Amino acid sequence: MRPSMPDSARRSLPHAFDFEGDGERAHHWLESAYGTTLRLRGRTGTVRHRRTDHAAIAFDHLTIGARFEFGSDPMRGLVVVDVLSGDLEYTRDHVTDRGRDGDTVLVAGLDMPFRGRVDSCALRTTTFDVDAVGAAVQDLVPDHPRQRVSFSSYVPRSAVAGARWRATVDELATFFPGEESPLGRGEAARLLGHTLLDTFPNDVVGAGDPLQSGRDARDATPSTIRRAVRVIEERAHEDLSLADLALACRVTPRTLQYAFRRHLGCTPASYLRRVRLDLARQSLRDGSSSSVGDVAARFGFFNPGRFAADYRRLFDEYPKDTLARATR
Repeated sequence: MRPSMPDSARRSLPHAFDFEGDGERAHHWLESAYGTTLRLRGRTGTVRHRRTDHAAIAFDHLTIGARFEFGSDPMRGLVVVDVLSGDLEYTRDHVTDRGRDGDTVLVAGLDMPFRGRVDSCALRTTTFDVDAVGAAVQDLVPDHPRQRVSFSSYVPRSAVAGARWRATVDELATFFPGEESPLGRGEAARLLGHTLLDTFPNDVVGAGDPLQSGRDARDATPSTIRRAVRVIEERAHEDLSLADLALACRVTPRTLQYAFRRHLGCTPASYLRRVRLDLARQSLRDGSSSSVGDVAARFGFFNPGRFAADYRRLFDEYPKDTLARATR
């Protein structure tokens, strides 16, 4: 069993980087890192980039210190961007999506060129190679044309789906198995691929498909995790106990605890808390809650000091700071 890591600033950028530079060096580095040709307009400023590469899946932290526009040839895989700070915009297939801190955007579908702009951003990106996407498609719909997934939207299908995606990446980016555990690496890639397809609307997983097949109902498998995170998505606003979650997933509480520890390195309760913290932040950002106390109560945080401390550990700021920035 892997030890659980504290919730300390999981979405913050690391202090050391594999690359730091500007100008043409930064331009060439980004092209090499993401396997595409970028046509830049404007100065990149200082670029800092760190990658953790797990073959089929790669996690990146990236800061870009200026505003510039770009056009890109198609990438070899799929890239999901979680915006930590700043603003960005992507356009592909005549669809433009914009993101700011706390948002998640899918850069482009397979074999799809795109263009956009970034403005002094800090980003976390998750890159899937073609095989990882194809394996996820085949696992969910065996007779679907391999690797031919088409997305009808490039933003999460709901606020809770986005929060669930970010919580899953928080855990897997920290606990992704190493090369000494090829089975564990395969299961982690499989879980993340399924989460990708369940987050962004596409022609593989319909919006009404709950991904709750009867297989693996007895065991602590990725299928159990998929059922659990879907229940969390649907009922994050409720008083959802471990027993309630286990019952909805048709497993025992002990099996559910083991499944989360095995595949995500955390407990169901800590995962649910992280999703609720993400939703609280979205509510503070978009003005749907008028005070920190209101948003805390809305998402089941009844100890103001604990809520503020947990929020700061995850987002590097207090809830009152997020609210103040949104009301300027």
